[in-house]
Amino acid sequence: MVGRAHYLAAIGFFALLSGCSGFFSPGSRLPYHQQMAPLPSGSTCRVAVLPFVSEDDYPLADSIAYKVFLAQFSTSTNYHLPQEGDILKVYQQLRILPGQEPTPEQLRLLASRLEAQLLVTGSIFEMRENPGEQMGVNPVLAVNLQIRDGKNGDVLWNTYHRRQGADYRTAMHFGTLHTVTGLSQQVAREIINLWFKEGLRQCDVSSRF
Repeated sequence: MVGRAHYLAAIGFFALLSGCSGFFSPGSRLPYHQQMAPLPSGSTCRVAVLPFVSEDDYPLADSIAYKVFLAQFSTSTNYHLPQEGDILKVYQQLRILPGQEPTPEQLRLLASRLEAQLLVTGSIFEMRENPGEQMGVNPVLAVNLQIRDGKNGDVLWNTYHRRQGADYRTAMHFGTLHTVTGLSQQVAREIINLWFKEGLRQCDVSSRF
């Protein structure tokens, strides 16, 4: 019930935002994106993608979406990203349980110990495999991701995105996605592409170290 309440609250928030600003248009497939505060000025090279949390009962939903997003983010950017094992080690040090959302103070400590200028956090609101056409599977994924300031854990950007495999159907049915992993990859690409379109910058390699 808590996850469902969070999901409905997020939908309501973005619906209110879209109604006030014209941000959302019927039929739009773009992620719903809000910039709460500017990104830090100067070159950003150290970013930590923290384990996602799940508000859904799909088995390993947070782990699937997290690993897929981390891999996509790693190949799409030139940031220095801490390894998953290093992040989990700090989680253990701070006694953050698996699937638990870090507190603001824990986020600050995570960024400090990982030497991260920005943090990426995420929640999985919905992950399902619905029956599709011709005995196939139509996966569904709804995620909410944040880019946070490493200094204090505050949310700078907030992005919600919901997709289903049938969204990518072509006239010849070549584009339909049939797995939650494939859909997670596509959703990750769309969010990352939007972030760079909105002003997220690659690392200035000359000042990286």
